[in-house]
Amino acid sequence: MTAAASPPVGGPSWSIDPKRSALLVQHMQKYLVHALRDHAPVTELLANVSRLTRSARAAGVPVVYAVRVPQQRAGAPDGGHPVLLGPAPEVRVDAVVDVVQPQVGDTVLTAKRSSSFAGTQLPFTLRRLGRDQLVVVGTTAGTEVLRTAADAWTRDIESFVVSDAVVDRTAGDHATALRWLAATCASVVATDSVLEAFRGPHTAAGTP
Repeated sequence: MTAAASPPVGGPSWSIDPKRSALLVQHMQKYLVHALRDHAPVTELLANVSRLTRSARAAGVPVVYAVRVPQQRAGAPDGGHPVLLGPAPEVRVDAVVDVVQPQVGDTVLTAKRSSSFAGTQLPFTLRRLGRDQLVVVGTTAGTEVLRTAADAWTRDIESFVVSDAVVDRTAGDHATALRWLAATCASVVATDSVLEAFRGPHTAAGTP
């Protein structure tokens, strides 16, 4: 784990409960990850998101994907980052990176704003599943992840942002976002601690 991805000190003292939590995979389309590859630890991101999705499914934790619609690019009215991240016309924006593709039983939502709660069925989905904790991974820490966690806070949903399973355009932006999240609305945790929570005391230690 890089220094920028280390969880900051402080934040809520919540604990992940596999029976209360859902895993939210935000904006892992190929074009977005491709645009970030020269500026962020994308290899680590993909490895950790893959580990978390597999572990969540094995533990019975629902996996929910939020996929950004094409008009939501940097510079959009909802305050996107000034760096252009839009796909080439031939790229399917709903094509999630192969190693973290949704599986049968997962939920896929179309997000129209930076927050995955805005204009989606995420609030209904969490209520239907009986979940009031949200483990958040994906892109990007300072916009979509931050706004989703802040939105969760206003809805009395405990959010856990996985520090080494989210990325931003620079290490500085990443670290700043994690500090802000921990200081205001989310518990910032590492992949290994989430995997341990998903496994629980009665699951074999060899679970991925």
